[in-house]
Amino acid sequence: MLEELRSRVERCRAAAAGADLAVEIGPPLELPEAPAAAPAAAVAAFRLFELVAGPLFRFDCPDELRSIEGWQALPGIEMLRPMPITLGWEMWSWQSVTEGRLGIRGGEGISLDPVEGDVYYVDDWAWFQRNIEWEEVEDVHHPIAPDAATFFAEWVFGPRYPELVALVLSPSLLEQRFRKGRDKGELTDAWLRLLQRADLLR
Repeated sequence: MLEELRSRVERCRAAAAGADLAVEIGPPLELPEAPAAAPAAAVAAFRLFELVAGPLFRFDCPDELRSIEGWQALPGIEMLRPMPITLGWEMWSWQSVTEGRLGIRGGEGISLDPVEGDVYYVDDWAWFQRNIEWEEVEDVHHPIAPDAATFFAEWVFGPRYPELVALVLSPSLLEQRFRKGRDKGELTDAWLRLLQRADLLR
């Protein structure tokens, strides 16, 4: 899956070059001090890009993957699941939805389990951590991918991106279009338009 991710990242870089889209794909990282205990697929993914950003989501290489110090800073408190590493955040702002601008950090995060390495989304973290019976939290806990490389390849740089928007934000955003200006009629989600340009959607 890592090679598929690498290919899709390069296709998106090429599609973004010269295009006036509110997207950002950061440069590769070497991560020489990445902790040996960190999920390998997550470290490998961020070696391809430091950050990925569009109007609705932003993903940054977490401090926990950059160094031993960052990894050791993970809280060891007893919880339903280990304290997650946050891969990125929803960018729910008026400007990002209506004007297609790059969003700013906010909202709920997309979580990486530091032990199992899987990626998931939780609607309400405070409520989630207060409940210890899985039967009670199924409605707010949403498994997404078995590892970070699969998550980025399929759900960020691939055909399941619309599912991510629908799950975390709202399916209506997939149809949100500019009402005026030079981009009138175009989709406001520049990342969705980028995937279309790169021919990465079904």
